[in-house]
Amino acid sequence: MDTAASKELLADLFEEYSEWYKSLADDYGTLPRSISGVGENLQQFIYLLDSVELHHMVRNKFIRFVLDDFHAIAYVYGSLDIRGEGELEEVLDVIAADAAHYIAGSWLVIRDGEGKVTDLVDKGTREGDDTENHSGSWFLSGSVSFTDAEKVRYGALWQDAQPCVVFKDRNAEE
Repeated sequence: MDTAASKELLADLFEEYSEWYKSLADDYGTLPRSISGVGENLQQFIYLLDSVELHHMVRNKFIRFVLDDFHAIAYVYGSLDIRGEGELEEVLDVIAADAAHYIAGSWLVIRDGEGKVTDLVDKGTREGDDTENHSGSWFLSGSVSFTDAEKVRYGALWQDAQPCVVFKDRNAEE
């Protein structure tokens, strides 16, 4: 995929995911952790990760395995994070990336007394080609290797998850 097409795909993924999260907040008051990968053939999966019970470092390696298994050329990832010094903030991060470019945005999460999301306050968007300085770009970097045991374990987890994963053809949308 050429650079212009790749950047357009990332911009589309970022916008779609950002809007999806805003609608989840408005309609349900929830923000699930999720990953979506797009293959070279423009097949896409969307996988909600909240039910994946793995340590965050193991989960990240599992995500890398899933993207690798799917032959993803781009992905978009949404997650919640706690940040700050002194007063802590809950932040929604959305990152769309391929091996050469990324777009990342953050929103401050506002919750009511019952814990439901009531608002997302835009904290800004950034993008760049300096993927070595962007922590999320390693998902497609090819820098992760898997042991035979990990391949079996992650393969089984991915196989078990697929009935709950949404698959779509981005070619059909054009």
